[in-house]
This record gives sequence, structure tokens and C-alpha cells, in this order.
Amino acid sequence: MAPTSHVKRALILCQIVFWNLNRKDLTNHVCDLAEATNADVIILNECTTPIQETLNALTSRVDKDFYVPTRSSDDRFHCFCRDKTLNLTEAHKGFRSSYRKLHLGSTRILLGLFHGVDIRNNKSSIRQSHVERLATEMRFVESQQGHNHIMMMGDFNMNPYEDGMNHATGMNAMMTRDCATSGHRTFYGDKYDFYYNPMWSLFGDDSGGPAGTFYNTSNQGSYGWCMVDQVIIHHSIINHFQEVRIMTHAGSNCLTNARGRPNSIGASDHLPIIVKLKGVCCD
Repeated sequence: MAPTSHVKRALILCQIVFWNLNRKDLTNHVCDLAEATNADVIILNECTTPIQETLNALTSRVDKDFYVPTRSSDDRFHCFCRDKTLNLTEAHKGFRSSYRKLHLGSTRILLGLFHGVDIRNNKSSIRQSHVERLATEMRFVESQQGHNHIMMMGDFNMNPYEDGMNHATGMNAMMTRDCATSGHRTFYGDKYDFYYNPMWSLFGDDSGGPAGTFYNTSNQGSYGWCMVDQVIIHHSIINHFQEVRIMTHAGSNCLTNARGRPNSIGASDHLPIIVKLKGVCCD
């Protein structure tokens, strides 16, 4: 009888922080957040600080291994990584989007980054059209890259309950894992893959944290609290998702004001989110 082959499997954990900085120099906060969360990947949106300055601060104050993966030409997303085995090179650049190769052990994931048109100046139909365009782009990238293991992350400038996020032709993102694991739904004869949107569970007073990531009482944000910063996960890789949290502190720096809303004066009008993924590496 041939000897049994024993394959050693090691659990891999990856923590990704996303933060819209609202065009402010929050380098000190970013470093404190990176250190406090032990983040493997930092993604900054609306960051006006030169990317090299932020990198210098991260390598000198947090971890010398931080580096900048390949960059998009418009620098909409400033990406920093401290584990080169994760890869993070750009596979595709779209309109207000970027798709990065994320090697999570033996699993290959596409980390899609997205910045939707702003909620204050664009009515819901405009934002929905923009997200539907993103959905079409995602299907193109799936075909181009040869797999559908996509996780989208960013400032969607939409709430999870808005049409663009949950309609079949949009993000098709479901409230629960169970809803998403059925795989797809059919709309006018075409199949659309389900995504899981865990941000639903972080809404409201009883969520154990902030009621959202952004507070807006303009004519486009009548609910007050909004969950515009989101992560959605393709049904095929839900098992790699561990958790998502909204951060209220960057180290000792409080990111909220006395009412618990984003401190837009001392920090950003958005709160950062951190996503934890798990994978397996075979030796």
C-alpha cells in the first residue's frame, strides 16, 4: 500500500482597512490606525497627501515592510501593503474603480475598489446607473481574469437597501449569507450571481457600534446615518470572509464627535472599515 501523503495546512489571516479621508492630511491617524489594527493592507480614498509621504510615515512609524503595489494612473486609491505574498498588483482599471489581485494562500481573489459618485450632489437614479455600469464592468473583469472570486470594497455612495445595491442588474448583494449561497437569480432570462453584503448587520442603534459610516442630512440623505462605505463578497468566496467592523478610533484618536457621528473637523466625514479574511496555505 502506498504511504499516505499528509499535507500541512496553515491558516492565513488578512486584514484590509478602507478609509475615505475627505481630502484631508490624516497621515498620523492612518499610521495609528494601521498600528492599532495590525492591518496587512491599507486603502485610502480621497487622499491628497502624496503617496510617497504616506509610505514614508508607515515604514518609519509602523512597519518597514510596507510598500506600494502597482498604482492606478489617477491615484484615486492609495494602496499600501506589508506582505508581498498578497500581491495586490492591479489587474484592471475602470472608471472610478480598480481591481487588484489578492493572493489569499491558495485562493486567488480579485479585490475590486470602487468610488461611486457622491450622494450629496447626485440623485438616486444617477447613482444607480453608475453602479449598474460597475456591475457590467465586473462581469467583464470576471471573463478577462478567468474566475469570479470578486470582493468589492469602497465608498459606493449608496446604502445597502438602495436599488443599485440589491437589484439583479446592479450589485445583486443580499442581506444574509443564506440568501447569497443559493448562487444566482434569473432576471428576464439572464442569470446574475449573488453577492453577500455584511454591512446590513452593522446598521442602527443595536449594532454594537456606529449606526453607519457617514452622516448626511442633505436632500439625498434623509435617513441621517448612511452605510456608504461597504464590502460585498461573491457567493463563491463567502467562506473566506470572517468579519467587517466600523472603526471609531485610530489608536488613541477618536474619530467621532460628542454625538457619536464622524468627526469631520478633527478627522474625516467617513469612518474607516476593516475587513478580515481567512485562507489556507498548503505546504
